[in-house]
Amino acid sequence: MQALDVCANIGATQMVIHSPYTSWSYNNLDNNKGEREKIIEYTHSTLKDAVKRAEDIGLTMVIENIEDKDPHIRVGLADSFNSPAVAVSIDTGHAHYAHGYTGAPPVDYYVHAAGNRLQHVHLQDADGYADRHWSLGEGNIHWRAVFAALAKLNSNPRLIIEIKDKSKIPASAAYLASVGLAE
Repeated sequence: MQALDVCANIGATQMVIHSPYTSWSYNNLDNNKGEREKIIEYTHSTLKDAVKRAEDIGLTMVIENIEDKDPHIRVGLADSFNSPAVAVSIDTGHAHYAHGYTGAPPVDYYVHAAGNRLQHVHLQDADGYADRHWSLGEGNIHWRAVFAALAKLNSNPRLIIEIKDKSKIPASAAYLASVGLAE
């Protein structure tokens, strides 16, 4: 609620929150009866008041993938709120980590799974081993596939370059332009 107060004071229209799903939960969601439903129930219990506050101030809370192995599960969670104040975010480096380390699908599958529920994207490059936050073009994410998937959307998600070395933000944007993915 404190973060939402800050958002209201500065006029923010989106706030990133992290997914409750982990690689552990992926492998155990069907191990115990009702586990899938419990995560949704606990998330609703935790965020109920925050979602109402977000609705009241015209803000969208976007659920970002962290260790999510299943690209569809967060979309279902966002949909379960039945609120315009809850949508989906993708962090490309997190998705690529999940692809390389846990066997999740590649980044573009996360975009396809989110569809028009996608309203926010953190762009960072990586090698599939760790959350590198490298400049775009320094890792091995298949950017053409990611941007081809993004081009099919009507939701016009915000694309935020989120890298460790902020001095390389212009180089990341130039990289995308150099390979014909941005202007």
